[in-house]
Amino acid sequence: MRVTHATTAAAFAAAVLVSQLVGSDLEVGSDAAYAQQRSVADGVYTGDQARRGRDHYRKRCILCHLDNGQGREAEPVIVGQSLEREGDPEAPPVAGEAFLKKWNGRTAKALYDTMRTTMPVGSAGSLSPQEYADVLAYLLELSKLPAGQQELPAAPDRLDLITIKQ
Repeated sequence: MRVTHATTAAAFAAAVLVSQLVGSDLEVGSDAAYAQQRSVADGVYTGDQARRGRDHYRKRCILCHLDNGQGREAEPVIVGQSLEREGDPEAPPVAGEAFLKKWNGRTAKALYDTMRTTMPVGSAGSLSPQEYADVLAYLLELSKLPAGQQELPAAPDRLDLITIKQ
């Protein structure tokens, strides 16, 4: 086989690609960094992302889910001589133990899709994909899950590789 400048350049490019894929310093947000199944306990969002999510949460979510994500139940009403609750809870917890228990074993994609298709009430889908991912990062922070070096992606196929665990 005759070695030419083109074959040398191709071999060098292949070596660089392989070293990037197997090296320990994967680029933040790269496809290779999200090529494996992970848990929310692995630090799947950044502190900066959670802060952005907190800002969106305060604008769009806090009225129903309250400041710390504990949610709000319907107020009791008096009907006849008895005290009854009206309907189901108005806003379920979106952080903490009850939240993690409800979503345990499901993927971040399932939660992201639920948020995107149902929230905010009356204007579902009104946030950008990145804003929904940022709010999800904030919910993980509220639930005392660790931050990491990579942002939680807004790509559903990548979110499907992240499992929510108590």
